[in-house]
Amino acid sequence: MYRTTHVAALAAAGMMATLAAPAHALEHRVIIEHPEGPVQADYTGTTRLETRQAGTPAPGGRFATLRCHWSVSLAVERTAAIGATLQARRSMAQPGVVKGSVPGRCEARREGIWRMVEARRPELRAAMMAMVAQDRDMLLAEASQSRVRLRES
Repeated sequence: MYRTTHVAALAAAGMMATLAAPAHALEHRVIIEHPEGPVQADYTGTTRLETRQAGTPAPGGRFATLRCHWSVSLAVERTAAIGATLQARRSMAQPGVVKGSVPGRCEARREGIWRMVEARRPELRAAMMAMVAQDRDMLLAEASQSRVRLRES
């Protein structure tokens, strides 16, 4: 994570800055019945804010064009217990789940951006639930593979 001084330097250079979210993690648990036993999967989602400074400041009395463009990515970690014998992990990510733009300097608007992100938490939760749904087939395949591996050992 960058310190504020580094963020300001990156923003001034027109580069992107990335910071982990102070918001609460998103969590979800699912239990799927499987011939090998119940599959319990725990999902934890974390957000990452990326900002990009655009525009230029203006001398006194002139119109400044400074804008902070921001985007939030979602990373989801899954830990699953398949029956009583196997643990399975998987990481998934989706960039740009929510996006926005605010006038001014990114470093000065960071707290306000986090409030906007928190207000859009239902969108982040919906994106996570879509990732959980997409993971179901992979999870069932891992459970079936565990049965094959146990027979072979």
